[in-house]
Amino acid sequence: MRNISGCILILLCVACNVGPDYVRPDFYDEATMARELHLKENRPLPEKWYRRLGYLQLDDLVEKGLQNNTDIHAAIERLYRARAALRINQAEYLPQVGFKGGYDYEKYGKNSDAVDSHYYSAGFDASWELDLWGKGRRQTEADEAAALAAEYTLQDVRNVIAAEIAADYIGLLQNTENLRFAEQNARLQQEIFATVSAKYKSGLSNETSYREAQYLLENTRAQIPQYRAEIEKYKNALAAIIGILPAESDTVKLPQKLSLPAVAEAELFDFPLCVVRLRPDVAAAEQKLAAQNALVGAAVAELYPDVSISGLWGYAASSGGKLLRSSNRNYNYAPLLTLPLLDWNKLQNNVKLQESARRETLENYKQAVLNAITEIRNAQTAYEASKTVARNQYAAWHNMQTAAELTQKKYAQGLAEFADVMRTQQNLVAAQREYVAAVAQTIQNLIAFYKAIGAPV
Repeated sequence: MRNISGCILILLCVACNVGPDYVRPDFYDEATMARELHLKENRPLPEKWYRRLGYLQLDDLVEKGLQNNTDIHAAIERLYRARAALRINQAEYLPQVGFKGGYDYEKYGKNSDAVDSHYYSAGFDASWELDLWGKGRRQTEADEAAALAAEYTLQDVRNVIAAEIAADYIGLLQNTENLRFAEQNARLQQEIFATVSAKYKSGLSNETSYREAQYLLENTRAQIPQYRAEIEKYKNALAAIIGILPAESDTVKLPQKLSLPAVAEAELFDFPLCVVRLRPDVAAAEQKLAAQNALVGAAVAELYPDVSISGLWGYAASSGGKLLRSSNRNYNYAPLLTLPLLDWNKLQNNVKLQESARRETLENYKQAVLNAITEIRNAQTAYEASKTVARNQYAAWHNMQTAAELTQKKYAQGLAEFADVMRTQQNLVAAQREYVAAVAQTIQNLIAFYKAIGAPV
């Protein structure tokens, strides 16, 4: 027994991890990515970025969504499974101990010379596969990386859900604002139609102007149910994301007016240099690469001999009353060495398979980095451009509103043709819609920016 213990100690001392150790690929250093993203500062990412949009109801919706969303709950369960798999594997290469107890009775026929027998046994058995070449440690390394990948994936799902809620809320805002303008225009055009109708009846206006005024009014009225349907669609979408039934979507009240967020353009270039690497989906892709790298090591370890030890300590007797006597005590131990000799290159091909999977995962990681850089740059450019467009559309809307009011007054005084009123009203409706769309797009681009940089929620 002493010799066996000494051999085990020697084997454990020479144990090692075969296969490649993980080293993070350095596709692009931080200075290169900083130049690509035009970064000027190195400040932490803003937390709970949705609060910076200035809508209190949106804050509540996001918080509910982060608590109740089914995709987030599913991602949490995947994380639990990954952590459980890690704990299971960690136990695989520890000594396993169990208890066995049994009774065996054999009765022989009348023509047999054998005597009926009773056999009682009780004891502990143990087994231990020595992880000499690091197969178990590499598997544990892979499971740890997989658990981290699941954790980062959960963060990414939370970010995506928050962005979806914010995007749908802005869609709700946009259609609510369009509905408000449509109802306002319908009231104004009803007044214009009344003026044209009175002139038509008194012979001061022709039928063409009368019909055009009626068309303008009915066309605007036709838009109102469309906007209401869109509002209902967005309310139902928000209800689904935050984990409630559509019938409960009345909890999503009609929101406040759409307005540009107070976010300076300089903030688009004010975040950590390592933002790409820290983005949850990129970090998850890197952990998947680390996990696959460890699996290569586990495959290499299978090429080496396996050493395991099993043993038994207990009691055995022909009588239950005598079972626990010291004279009936027994034990055994059995060291076992296994070495693959002829497997038709199965193990070598498994190493090649795992190495190929690692190269594929490496390309996936590189693509995740490139996608992140591209998304951030696109979001920066889109927000800057859309904010300028929104300002110009605001000026255009107010100018057109003034022009429409002046034209309507002149028409009432007989100083303008109805064609001028018709044209200015149509232009006003278009200007209102374009302004609302520009503001909504600006906010959507800002949401896309926060999602692109992986701002935590």
